[in-house]
Amino acid sequence: MNKPILYILCGIPFSGKSTLAQKLAKQLGFVRVDLDEVKFEMFGDDIQEEEIDQAGWNKVYHEMYKRIRDNLQEGKVVLHDTGNFTKYERDLVRKEAEKVGVVSKVLFVKVPVETARERWVENKRTKKRFDISKEAFEEAVDEMEEPSVEKNVIGYNNNDSLDDLIRKIKST
Repeated sequence: MNKPILYILCGIPFSGKSTLAQKLAKQLGFVRVDLDEVKFEMFGDDIQEEEIDQAGWNKVYHEMYKRIRDNLQEGKVVLHDTGNFTKYERDLVRKEAEKVGVVSKVLFVKVPVETARERWVENKRTKKRFDISKEAFEEAVDEMEEPSVEKNVIGYNNNDSLDDLIRKIKST
């Protein structure tokens, strides 16, 4: 059985965080807690982020943090699947693991901005996932604080295989 741990995914929009999290969850039996899924469960699939007021966002985050804590307390390995663009955001999530005495690690999904932008543009055509505005994409890119100086960081990029990442995860 795995020891409970919280993996905090981190990366710009369309870097591949959710795709990676889904693969890890399937192969390793980890639990995904996805901010967007919580948001859609609470407000419906058609909700636009700008339609949610601060009280609504507070409820979304409260529920998301509760799911993280509950799963960790049940002894599960949790993948927190959202952008976590800033160190401040990552620190907030780390505190949820600390509340239940569990270690957290950042899983930094690093792709070139141009690659993520191409995926975003392609998604506008295919609509394989929900869309974000140009402003939201650019804001996230501008806000992104790479976790290079933080402790407990595992890096992953386009050239890494899933097997390589799994080996990194199992060795840390």
